[in-house]
Amino acid sequence: MQGQDTLRNLTIAGAVFLTIYFVMMKVAPIPAPRPDQTDAQSDASGGAPNAGLQPSPTSGTAPVAASESSRPAPDHTFTVIEAEQTLQPVMGSATNGPTPKDAPSPYRMRLTLSNVGASVETATMTDHAEKVGGDARYTLLAPVQQLDGTIHRSLAIETVNVDGAILNLADKKWNAGPVTENEQGQTAEFWIEIQQDQQPALKLTRRIELPRQPQEQGQHDLHSTLRIENLSPRPRKVLVTYRGGVGVSSTPGARLADRIIDWGVHDGQTDARVEVSRNAYTEVGKDPAKPLKLFAPSQEAPDARLSWAATANTYFTCTVAPLTHEGQDNPDYLTNVSAVDLDQLMETQDDVTVRFVTREQQLAAGETLALRADVFLGEKDGVAYRDVAKYRDRNYYEQISQGFGFCTFSWLVELMIRLLNGLHFIVRDYGVAIIILVLVVRLLLHPITKKGQVNMVKMQHKMQEMAPKIEEIKKKYANDKARLNQEMMKLNINPAGQILTCLPMFIQMPIWVALFLSLSNNIQMRHEPFLFTWVNDLTAPDALYTFGSPIIIPLLGWSLPAFNLLPILMAVFMYTQQKLQPKPAPNPNMTDQQRQQQDMMKMMTPMMSIMMLIFFYKGPSGLNLYIFCSSLFGTIEQHRIRKHIKEREAAGTLHKPKPKNGDAEPKRGGKPSFIEKLQKMADQAQKGQAQQPRRKPRP
Repeated sequence: MQGQDTLRNLTIAGAVFLTIYFVMMKVAPIPAPRPDQTDAQSDASGGAPNAGLQPSPTSGTAPVAASESSRPAPDHTFTVIEAEQTLQPVMGSATNGPTPKDAPSPYRMRLTLSNVGASVETATMTDHAEKVGGDARYTLLAPVQQLDGTIHRSLAIETVNVDGAILNLADKKWNAGPVTENEQGQTAEFWIEIQQDQQPALKLTRRIELPRQPQEQGQHDLHSTLRIENLSPRPRKVLVTYRGGVGVSSTPGARLADRIIDWGVHDGQTDARVEVSRNAYTEVGKDPAKPLKLFAPSQEAPDARLSWAATANTYFTCTVAPLTHEGQDNPDYLTNVSAVDLDQLMETQDDVTVRFVTREQQLAAGETLALRADVFLGEKDGVAYRDVAKYRDRNYYEQISQGFGFCTFSWLVELMIRLLNGLHFIVRDYGVAIIILVLVVRLLLHPITKKGQVNMVKMQHKMQEMAPKIEEIKKKYANDKARLNQEMMKLNINPAGQILTCLPMFIQMPIWVALFLSLSNNIQMRHEPFLFTWVNDLTAPDALYTFGSPIIIPLLGWSLPAFNLLPILMAVFMYTQQKLQPKPAPNPNMTDQQRQQQDMMKMMTPMMSIMMLIFFYKGPSGLNLYIFCSSLFGTIEQHRIRKHIKEREAAGTLHKPKPKNGDAEPKRGGKPSFIEKLQKMADQAQKGQAQQPRRKPRP
């Protein structure tokens, strides 16, 4: 029947929509683990930043990068004058372990630098542990070594193009001075000289500054300045390429390939907002030999400027914001910014980074050019992104809200995050906060859920009563569709009214998705346990029992490292909740197609639960706890609603009599609800259409 078909098709469409959404969010393959880090990653100094310069046990050659319009000139004889040995200055926190509470560090990170490429070897976060309960700090940036021994490091100066000659600097040993410290922070400096025909031509000096940034400030800044000085008596044309972060690891337990490239573009207007875009590492890996263009000046937007570009995962980011020569945002000298796979191998993604290419600029004899940049190294902190002026102006918050998806509203996700953090402040446990938040949302939405279920049952009863009349009309006017529609209208079957019975589901969907996403984008939940249970990290699988070696499922090839209980409980209660939802009674007048649709709906109930179990088996325990609690409370809610409907059916009050035309509506204790108003408007529109005179066909 038309009404049942509409209702069932809407239900199937909603189920398929949710299935596609979860597939997009979770079915992506697990990223390969980070390759073994070299010995250079371990801290050899183990002391204060001024403890000296440590030799690096390994070095490598970085690939040459250059502007597409630049070609090496064979008649140039430039020589890069290297330092004698490889050195590793250390900046920031004095230890790679937790900072004592009675002596907090003024630095939010510990940096091991390298004079090879004037780069960052490793960057560890002072406030975050690598593993639950461990002392080692979280490694945000790490060197990536290829099979041929080449090592790629973060923030390296890759090449300099001098008068058309491309000189590789990423594998060259720069001179390095000791790390110095004052009241503002610490400073490290590297320099290297380029000669032509054994005469000085250029000197490049890179200065890295790490300011003191107490934790309460919420800042994680690193300042970089590259000065290019023309030492020759003639003008020089200079072009530089440099890279962003390397070795950003995937979030443990993430089924989604969560390593991404974010970048923000300012359109050149003073008060314009920075527009942010995103691509996953997997997009770069589709054609690793071809850079993925992020930004380049164009005729369509000649005033557009790159504000920043970042390599990041769900919770941490390395964001590079190039500055003007004077130190302001949105410089105009970048001609190409792209995401690149440094080893150009699809199988590896740890070496994906951002490459910045400057335009060719002329330096007069003795002139110095400064290329500046701010680098944010740390967690994606929504509070800091809103409170710190420069983060707010650059729109760093979009690095968080880009992960909010397309099925809800950003403000709604932000509200859920604030509620969750507020509940945690009260109960001091994020697991308990999740349960309370789900319960509160369920209670607030209960009137809508109840109204929708009651209306659905009423509609089912009405369609069952009219089924014989509908079949009679279909047979009688099978060859006259216009008359058939007119007679069906007289039965007061209103498709708009049937659609309104599904309105509560569509109202709730953005709220549930917002609650779901608030758990996926909250750095505060990382390494947070759930009471005294086996769950010790709400952002990782619950792992009730870890197998000695992963279990491989035959045929499918799936690897199960541990037995996770929460996703199983989630699937069980999701099935029971679906079973308790109202379903249409069998109709003897159904066609074969309608019976097939009903059988399909019956099969989807257990299939959805099984699919959710597969999707979320390796998902974060916080998300599984949320879905489990939602399904558990939903099962209880459905049981109570069904009991309420049966009581009203037994009392004969489920169907209220409608007033006749011209009669006053029965008095009610309160104002009509929003759904009732929509239902009344749909009924009036239907009646008006039914009363319109039938037009005679033209001769």
